[in-house]
Amino acid sequence: MPLGGLPVLLGAWVVAELLFLRTATRTLVHIPGLGRFETPITALAEVGRWGYFLATVSLVAILAVLAYRGLRQRDTRGRLSGAATALFLVVAGAGRAGLLTSEILGWSSLATVVIVTAASWRGPRTLPIALFTLGSFAAGVSVLAQGSGGGLSGRQVDTLVLVAEISLILAGVTTPLLLDMTPRPPAVFAGLAAATLGVGALVTGGSTLSILVLWNLGVPGWLSGVAYALALGAMVTTLWSSFATRDWLRAIGLFLMLAGGLGVISTYQTGLVVAGILLIGMSLDEEAVQDSQPVEVVPGNEIARPMAGTSA
Repeated sequence: MPLGGLPVLLGAWVVAELLFLRTATRTLVHIPGLGRFETPITALAEVGRWGYFLATVSLVAILAVLAYRGLRQRDTRGRLSGAATALFLVVAGAGRAGLLTSEILGWSSLATVVIVTAASWRGPRTLPIALFTLGSFAAGVSVLAQGSGGGLSGRQVDTLVLVAEISLILAGVTTPLLLDMTPRPPAVFAGLAAATLGVGALVTGGSTLSILVLWNLGVPGWLSGVAYALALGAMVTTLWSSFATRDWLRAIGLFLMLAGGLGVISTYQTGLVVAGILLIGMSLDEEAVQDSQPVEVVPGNEIARPMAGTSA
């Protein structure tokens, strides 16, 4: 079952939801003196809500396709990721219907992220995904283990949150490992520009940006703004390189992971993370298939092409 344009559609709706609902409206309502702009702010919120609705529908569709594709694969890794994704959809639906407690929903969401990460492991190149999942697990446990039956102390919670934040930064810094080639100068320059702008924004933004980091990423922003700027620069470099080589699955997958954030914020955001991890895994698998094809070199031409009888 092909994905078609589902990843692109999902990415577009998530951009609308992230910019207009999670970021813009939450920021504007806290700025004094904007009461006279209530109508445009309400319009922005409405666009964000439609983005969220359409993103949710697209997310369910893409997760269903990914689950089906995984279950039809012959290798254990594919079937494991497919089963975990299918179970996540069932659990999320049951949670939406009020049939499961928030604790069960949270722990099952964390388990799904861990399982699909293990199934998507492709060696050191997928280290950014593993680091992101480590951060997500730490952030999730810091919340869930305080519930019924939990007994974490304040220091233990702080330690878990710090581990989550450090893991997130390291995941961002190492994202270029996902690429199959050294980033070209335009991608590097874009990353440097983003890091420079990020330092300025994070240093001068104060508590506002810390709140946005907490809302969108699930961490309190305790670490230095320079660390976040470095992670931002590395991710921009990776995204630029992926778009430049038309590797849409890898680019959209990385964006979905970032948009999902860490921990157990909501089943919607956990679903974004699961979809992102699986899309990156698909991209790496497709790359491996292409690299394994025999090629012939056309005399007088430096470009190698697949040999007759192989798929282009």
